[in-house]
This record gives sequence, C-alpha cells and structure tokens, in this order.
Amino acid sequence: MTDWELLELLEADPGLGILALIEQYTDLLSYVVSLRLRNPLDIQECVQDTFTDFYLSRKNFNPEKGTLSAYLVAIARHKAVYRYRELQKDWKLSIAAGVPEETIDMEERTALEHALSRLPESDAKILRLKYYEGYTAKEIGEMLGLTHEAVKKRIQRALKKAMTLMEE
Repeated sequence: MTDWELLELLEADPGLGILALIEQYTDLLSYVVSLRLRNPLDIQECVQDTFTDFYLSRKNFNPEKGTLSAYLVAIARHKAVYRYRELQKDWKLSIAAGVPEETIDMEERTALEHALSRLPESDAKILRLKYYEGYTAKEIGEMLGLTHEAVKKRIQRALKKAMTLMEE
C-alpha cells in the first residue's frame, strides 16, 4: 500500500487505516527501536507510541517532503532515545536505592536521602513505594487511587527531580 493510500484509508476509516499502518510498519519500527532498547515490552510500547503519535499528528506529515516510513522511523528513534534515557535514570536511582548499605558509597546514599527529603511528599512516597518497597506502577496506582499511566508519569517526574537534586 502506498503512503497516499494509507493516508486516505486513515481518513476514511481510522480503524482499518491504523491496522494497515501497523501491519505494514511494525517490523521496521521494532527493528529501529531494538537498536536502542532491549526489553521486548519497552520495544513494543515505543512502537505503539509511535503509531499513536503519528495518528494524532498525521496532518503534519507531508508526503511530498519524504516517505511515511522515514517519518515513522524518526518518531520511533525519538521515542526510543527518550525511553532509553528514562530507563537509565530509573536504573541509577534503583541501584542507589536497592544496593545493600555496605556496598554503596555513603555519600551517594546521603545525597539520595537528602534529595528524597527535598521532594514533595507525594513524589517521595511514590519513589519509596517503587524502589524501596518494590511495588509496580499498577500496584501503586491501586493504593493511591491513580491510573497506571498517571503513576508512571509521576515516577518519571519525581525521578527527574530527584536526579536534579542529587546533582546539586
């Protein structure tokens, strides 16, 4: 199916258009994202986010300036890089929070505790539930009456704040 045909199908029947888009480009986008990410769930999420972002901003795509595959690859790369950076931040904080006391630098632990104490209570609570107590975002959402996605977003924001505070 050509780019023009896909775009027309997306306008005429969004459900069928998305299915056709997914069928035609999932393998390519999965490959592109897998160059940066390793976890199959992260790869799948980035690919799905790519299709969602494209659909929501499809009016910005101009077939005269480039191909649909190149446009989707650019979105997927951006998503993968962003996700990779977020995972690196999560990893650094989880290492700092989860490693036994005797194996971690006390200065780093002190900086982490100081950063958590300077965060708003709701942010610190979510990070402690996630990294000290090992709850998933879904479980935290159920405890706090929030959606899974809201918890994930709050964790990302709180991690960003904590990392900034630790670097000060």
